[in-house]
Amino acid sequence: MEQRDRARALLPIPEPRLAVMLGCTVGAGQTVTALMVAEVLASLRSEPVATLDLNPGQASLASLTDAVPAATVRSLLAGPATSLRPGLRRGHPDLIAHDTAASGEGLSDPDYARLVQILSSRYPVTLADPGPAAVARLLAAADQLVLVAPASSEAARAVAMTMEWLDGHGYAELCARSIAVINGVSKRSMSSAEQAEQIIRGRSHAILRIPWDDHLAGVAPGPGPRNGRLPGGPAAHFSQLRPPVQDAYTALAGVLVSALTNAERAVGGEQRRVSQ
Repeated sequence: MEQRDRARALLPIPEPRLAVMLGCTVGAGQTVTALMVAEVLASLRSEPVATLDLNPGQASLASLTDAVPAATVRSLLAGPATSLRPGLRRGHPDLIAHDTAASGEGLSDPDYARLVQILSSRYPVTLADPGPAAVARLLAAADQLVLVAPASSEAARAVAMTMEWLDGHGYAELCARSIAVINGVSKRSMSSAEQAEQIIRGRSHAILRIPWDDHLAGVAPGPGPRNGRLPGGPAAHFSQLRPPVQDAYTALAGVLVSALTNAERAVGGEQRRVSQ
C-alpha cells in the first residue's frame, strides 16, 4: 500500500491546482495537515509545491516550520512575479507567509484572484491554509477540498455543521468530492472517529485516519501552551513522526494528487484505516 500511495503522489497533474484545507472546528489540525502533506509531496515530486499561509496566529504555517518564506502575500500582490523566491530548500515546500495584510480582512476579491493566478503560474500544486476571512474566497477558486476533523467527542457535530454550511453556500459539489481527514486517532478516541465517519460516509470522496502522534500534539493548534508552538518552540517535521503516521500522511498525499488529476471523482470513493 505504501508503494501504491507513493505512486499516486507522483501522478502527473495536468494543470495548476489549488487544494484548500478546512478545519471543521478549532484545533482540528488544519494547519499541521497542510504542512505534513506539503512536505510529503515536495519530497516525492520533482516540481515545487507551495503552502499558502492565510491563517495567522500562534500556530500558523509560518510558526510551525523553520523554513524561510519564499515570499509574503503582501510582496506578491505589490510586486512582479520575480519577487517570488521558490526552491529555497530542495525537497521542501515553499512557504508563502502571511503578513499584516494577509489575515484576509484587508484583501479584496481581485487580490485573491491575482494571488491564486501568481501562484498557479509557478506551482503545479498549492496547499492553502485559510483563516475565517479567507475561506469563502479560496473555496471559490479551489480544485479540491480537504476537510479536517479531530478524533474528539465534538467531531461528528462539527463535521455535520461544516458540511451543512458548504452545501448551503454553493459548495455542495466541492464537498461531495472532498477528502475527509480524522486527526489524532487512538484506541481511546476510536469511537469518536467512527461517529464522525458515519456523518461523512457517502458524502465525500474519501476518508482517512491519521493516528495520534506525540510530536504533533506538541505543535498542533489548540488550547493551552502545550498545543500551540510558542516562540522558540519545536517545529513540525514529517521525519520525526512515527512510521504509521508517516504512512497515513503519504496515503493522504496520494489520494489528494489522484483527485487533483481528475482520475478519481466518484463520491464515496474509498475509506482508509491506517493501523497504529
